Amino acid sequence: MTHSKKVTILTCAKAIHKIHCGECNWEQFIVAETDAPLKTCPWCGWNDLNISAISKLGGSQNIHCEKHGDVTVMIPNENMEVGDFMDNLFCPFCD
Repeated sequence: MTHSKKVTILTCAKAIHKIHCGECNWEQFIVAETDAPLKTCPWCGWNDLNISAISKLGGSQNIHCEKHGDVTVMIPNENMEVGDFMDNLFCPFCD
């Protein structure tokens, strides 16, 4: 089956930041325009991250499909690097 290219790449690939907060105990994934280090839990505001687990995990990229609108594709895998995204994604809702 051949899939036609129907998407526009909206952003370059970004790292996924992962935080498991030591205060609220939520595991969260954060994608941002910046690659600055995390300093505060976005859920509870806790900023003593010494008791939290923080890492970068895989990558994400935003695309736009003419039919389905904006879509974020995330690959939260420790073996995936941001550089592995090759700006050739397909809309996951099209056939």
